[in-house]
Amino acid sequence: NIMLVSVTERTREIGIRKAVGARKRDILSQFLVEAIVLSVVGGSIGILAGYAAAGVVTPLLGGTRAVVTAQSVLMAFGVSVAIGLFFGIYPANHAASLNPIDALRYE
Repeated sequence: NIMLVSVTERTREIGIRKAVGARKRDILSQFLVEAIVLSVVGGSIGILAGYAAAGVVTPLLGGTRAVVTAQSVLMAFGVSVAIGLFFGIYPANHAASLNPIDALRYE
């Protein structure tokens, strides 16, 4: 949803870039890089929050320990990046296929 809003808010910028010669591939790569960065940062924050939650929950469990394994961290990070890419491709493709004239007229 963040990427969809980002494309909508920057429609005029996309129109200007296309009008001065940006290719579909250039705009697609710009939004895909943005989606990857957002998902990597979000995944990293989620991993840190998971470690913190495990540290808080362990004393509450009594004799049981909440363990964060490398496998669960890698899986969570991979899912985060995959979701970011999957939901970043549609807005990026939409932005890259805009007609420059229509994009410049967009309000």
